[in-house]
Amino acid sequence: MKNPIRLLIILLLFNSCEDVINLDLPVDKQFLVIETHIDYTPELTLRNYVKLSLSTSFYQEINDPVGDAKVTLEDLTNNRNYNFTHSNNGIYILDNFTPEFNRDYRLTITYKDELYQSTTEQLIPCVPISKLEQGDGTLFSGNEKEVKVSFTDDGSRDDFYLFRFASNSFLVTEDRFYQGNTFNFSYFYDEDSAENDIIVSIFGITERYYNYMDIIISQTDDRGNPFGGTAANPRGNIKNITNPENYPLGYFQLSETYSQSLSLH
Repeated sequence: MKNPIRLLIILLLFNSCEDVINLDLPVDKQFLVIETHIDYTPELTLRNYVKLSLSTSFYQEINDPVGDAKVTLEDLTNNRNYNFTHSNNGIYILDNFTPEFNRDYRLTITYKDELYQSTTEQLIPCVPISKLEQGDGTLFSGNEKEVKVSFTDDGSRDDFYLFRFASNSFLVTEDRFYQGNTFNFSYFYDEDSAENDIIVSIFGITERYYNYMDIIISQTDDRGNPFGGTAANPRGNIKNITNPENYPLGYFQLSETYSQSLSLH
């Protein structure tokens, strides 16, 4: 896994921070963890899936997969249901489906006779990454690899973005600092851990999801000492309808997304 290095100037502009996301959870309480990946890129067929697991202790990095749930995506606009099929390791696949703008969608999950249901969400638009290149800047040790990212915001609306730089490293930003303009920033990888080929992705997200991710990233960044206690778990937009006290962790989001790859040297 790549280890991102924090760039304070960028964080002030973004009003966010970046770090590897791992939630601290009580050892004696297991939560249903729901990861949704329902995305849209024009002219591409993307893999839609939901990953279900049960949270484990802080000291165990891998959650226990859940393979005996029923997962359904509801198209409330057209009154259609799409059922996911369990593949393996708690991953549920939805083939031959492409989300569309201006439609209402809801995720429902049945697990151990309890019904989990999300709020109604729509596909959120995004803009592509206009330029991705390696720079020659460094940060603290002088051994970092700089990646320069550029994109042009759509000035006709208020936008919130999620960037993914590694499998579990994220950064969120809102366009109030660069409404309708081209924005450039740098992201630094540790040279010793950075892979030669990287993929950077941008997602359009809602303001509520922006706030949710910002809290998670900030909690992880502020924790410092992993033995310093349990951070509060922010509630997502999915509830346990049958047993509200047994709430899940996770968020249901549909995003237009764009990715670019880059070979580092």
